[in-house]
Amino acid sequence: MVKYSLEEVEKALYKPSTYGPDVDLGLYTGDSVKTNEISGGDEIPVEARKAGERFGINVESAMYIQVDESALYRSLERALGKYGVKIMPTRLALEKSDLGREVSWRLIDPRSDKYTASAYLHGGEVGYFIYVPRGVRVPVPIYTCLAITSNRRIQYAHNIVFVDEGAEAHVVTGCAVPHGVREGVHIGISEFYVSRNARLTFTMMHAWAEGMHIRPRTAVRVEEGGEYVSYYIIYSPVASLQTYPRVELSTGARAYLASIIAGSGNGIYDQGSAAILQGKNSSAEVVSRAVASGYSEIYARGSIEAFEAESKGHIECLGLLISENAVISSIPMITSRKPGAILTHEAAIGMIAEKEIQYLMSKGFTEDEAKSVLVRGFMSIKVPGIPLTVKREVERLLDRITRSAFG
Repeated sequence: MVKYSLEEVEKALYKPSTYGPDVDLGLYTGDSVKTNEISGGDEIPVEARKAGERFGINVESAMYIQVDESALYRSLERALGKYGVKIMPTRLALEKSDLGREVSWRLIDPRSDKYTASAYLHGGEVGYFIYVPRGVRVPVPIYTCLAITSNRRIQYAHNIVFVDEGAEAHVVTGCAVPHGVREGVHIGISEFYVSRNARLTFTMMHAWAEGMHIRPRTAVRVEEGGEYVSYYIIYSPVASLQTYPRVELSTGARAYLASIIAGSGNGIYDQGSAAILQGKNSSAEVVSRAVASGYSEIYARGSIEAFEAESKGHIECLGLLISENAVISSIPMITSRKPGAILTHEAAIGMIAEKEIQYLMSKGFTEDEAKSVLVRGFMSIKVPGIPLTVKREVERLLDRITRSAFG
């Protein structure tokens, strides 16, 4: 584990994030960390089940469940243990795993802002640790679930995924609150390591509430010939979301970063992805779809920076306003520091075309049904490498988003 000066980290508690509204963390409370191994679904709290229902994941299939600050994890002998996969709370990984201690806090500096500092000081030991051994291709998705089950609570999660050389894994994480929980803060620290010629796909689904402040902090390192694919979806109202994942790519490494933001209510959604092309023949694609309703504000950011020749990158930021009171800002940025890199971007924001609505209505659709069809098509992104089972869950979730937008 990388050691930082406590004095410097404590100073960062007063350092707001570069983007997004500031949050007074002193208004929220948290519990001490607890870890328990479970063997059956009957040991999963009802609140966690209800939270999982909001994004369509059956929490009984989850290998790791976090309820507030309590971590529940399953014995893996009959599930993933035969592949040598290790899944445990980060607290246990720091105690029992040399690798866990070695890589913890290497990609994210806790002095970055008040949220990383608070997580380092108070929540660095809760979250999940996943290790996939060299050459192992895990054939089934690895599900995890994090839930906040009471009001005005702050939840920390420090997640570490390490996919060893030539291995492949699919991780799906759902974060949510059950109905009735309206206020809180979620701070998620995620450090992902994709080794040489390895592959990791990561799907994140968020279902929060109108008084929630969400502050994920994610960093990814992809070694030579590796590939990282992420698919991020948030469809619930929030008070604010601010996240800006950073992916570093070595020689021949690839990344595909897709996000769907369905803003509603009075929420402020500041979401982006940054790719750093550090090696020759590395490549990245950043794709986002933003749909804004109500009085929501969406800031869709995308950044690709090239440090080597023969690297390629593309950003596509598309926004759709379905309310006269909503706002979308698309902010793509490309930077080349070496001749020979090829970087492109496109951004567009619009509203549903009236002629398309009229065409569908002429085929028998009501106006709301026509709008739903068009929004549903707009949100569809073909993400490479996502397992079929996960694709089906995402499709169901997008259908739910569309129904909630227009009834």
